[in-house]
Amino acid sequence: MLTDETPDPKPSEKPNPVAATVAPVTPVRWRHRLFGRPRLSTLLLAVNLILLMAPLSGIFAMRLYESALIRQTETGLQSQAAFVAASFRAALQRNKEPVLAFEELSHPVAEEFLVEIDPEKPWQPRPPTLDLARDPLLAPPGAPQATKVKPHWLAEAAGLDIGSVLMEAHYVTLSSVRVVDHKGIIVASTIANEGMSLRHLPEVAQSLRGDSISILRQKAEVAEGNRRFNAFERASGIRVYVAAPIIMENRVVGAVLLGRTPATLREALRGKTRVLFMASAFLIFVAALVSLFMGATISGPVSRLVHQSKQVVQGRRGIVEPLQHPVTAEIAELSESVSAMATALSARAEYISDFAAKVSHEFKTPLTSIQGAVELLRDHASSMDDDRRERFLANIADDSERLSRLVTRLLELARADVMQPEPGGQSDLVGFLRALVDVYEDHGQAIDVTGLEAMDELKVVIVADNLASIVRNLIDNAVQHARATPRLSIHGTPDSAVLVFSDDGPGISTANAGRIFDPFFTTDRETGGTGLGLSLVKTLVEVHGGTIQLSQHTGGCEFVVTLPRAFD
Repeated sequence: MLTDETPDPKPSEKPNPVAATVAPVTPVRWRHRLFGRPRLSTLLLAVNLILLMAPLSGIFAMRLYESALIRQTETGLQSQAAFVAASFRAALQRNKEPVLAFEELSHPVAEEFLVEIDPEKPWQPRPPTLDLARDPLLAPPGAPQATKVKPHWLAEAAGLDIGSVLMEAHYVTLSSVRVVDHKGIIVASTIANEGMSLRHLPEVAQSLRGDSISILRQKAEVAEGNRRFNAFERASGIRVYVAAPIIMENRVVGAVLLGRTPATLREALRGKTRVLFMASAFLIFVAALVSLFMGATISGPVSRLVHQSKQVVQGRRGIVEPLQHPVTAEIAELSESVSAMATALSARAEYISDFAAKVSHEFKTPLTSIQGAVELLRDHASSMDDDRRERFLANIADDSERLSRLVTRLLELARADVMQPEPGGQSDLVGFLRALVDVYEDHGQAIDVTGLEAMDELKVVIVADNLASIVRNLIDNAVQHARATPRLSIHGTPDSAVLVFSDDGPGISTANAGRIFDPFFTTDRETGGTGLGLSLVKTLVEVHGGTIQLSQHTGGCEFVVTLPRAFD
């Protein structure tokens, strides 16, 4: 049996172009996104981090270099301190009287700083320890304090002995040097403040206990506000101080305090113009590479997608393919979506063109018949007998009725093509079928229904109007072609409701089975079939997540419909 309201046992060889426009497309290429293709946000974050790291690395390098300049100054002061301490010890030896004991002008080294020197390994290197980022910046040392305590005459004599040497070295090294005796009284200085005390300074007090110490102090003019602090050249407002003990026979005879302003970044880089130029050129080169990378990974693929979209707008078909190298997951997804959209639009255009041709053909036959009958009646109505005139008028009425059915079916199919399931829409299938069977029986048409007796309720995900359209079309189809009473059985599964419509009519040939759901295909045209009923049923069933099949059945036709169950 072939009818316009029957589903297919096998998938049609020609897919429904309408379904192609709404069916999700999941290309295999999307799998790349799960296995290493970067996200666009990740790519942009990486580029921004690269651009951010360039200036940050420069600032970090400047800070490291500035700390290196501080340590370079510290190393220089440590070397000078060693030479000054050695000179002072030599001066003490030269001016010492034989009967004088060092105990009179010294005190023992503190126990925690006492070091036994191996005569075979007399080396005592002291590495620089200052760190501009870690060590605190102390206040300016302030002026030496006046005191009534007099230095020992031997320490004073040794200070006078090396004073001229300190001044000559000061003109070259630019370091301030002050030598104190074991009580902290200045005995030699490059600032002409001998006889005053430095005992109040923590670094001097520490060195008089036998320890060497290096500290950072703010310059007096910066602390007093007479000079602004330069954050980019912090060393310009800092002085490095090194205090070292002068030890003889494990006794502290004095200490030496040296101070100097380290070289600034500007002074250190003054002779490195070529290096700075190369560094700038390298940064420009990196920026250019980043720009090219962004262009290749984002701008390039997007431009190609824009070009493809314009081709689609111009109506060209078959030219939109997914990009071969989209790089990022988002662009790959967008490329696949554009390609799928172009394919869907092309299929939709072909469907509309084919559909329009079929509609034109279906309308042309009755319109031609009506036109011919009207012309005959207009030219020969007066000479026709009553029977012939009535026959022509009946033909016009039949063709008009066929056109009315076509228009109604076309409207129903158009609505079904764009229909979306109503949120929360559901119907009680059992109650609906019982009421529908009663309606058919009231009109004198019996339906053999099985399965309803054992059920109280079976809800499906479809509103009542659409459910009625599906069931009525299939029952009417069975009634039209059945020799005896058409049959309907119903049963439920955990996930769906299954309806089986069957009859004992002529059935459907194997050749026609694959075309049974195509619009306008019918073998019942002479009795008024439009060929749209089964296409409408299939569309409604699939829109609501169900299936319809034409099953193998001997002696008639059988359609199996499944609809998803609704659960409260």
